[in-house]
Amino acid sequence: MKYTQPQLEIMDTTLRDGEQTSGVSFVPHEKLMIAPLLLEELKVDRVEVASARVSDGEFDAVKLICDWAARRNLLPRVEVLGFVDGHTSVDWIHATGCRVINLL
Repeated sequence: MKYTQPQLEIMDTTLRDGEQTSGVSFVPHEKLMIAPLLLEELKVDRVEVASARVSDGEFDAVKLICDWAARRNLLPRVEVLGFVDGHTSVDWIHATGCRVINLL
């Protein structure tokens, strides 16, 4: 019998959860610089890049990252934290071009 190790996937939350650290805040273009490093250089499987509805800056950041990811066929690996709030989070996330929502 051949033994195979179970595969683990890595979902990085630096771009969303990292901003909850005191004094840490990324502008949209910083997030756009970090996302490719996580996905292409570090080879993480998925990135959660923002929480829905936080700010116009977060919307811009998610849109920039999703535009970049779509050009590289990486869009399914970009995720946004959404909320059970009717359709508000879903509409916000859809407008950015993101296609994966993590519900809270």
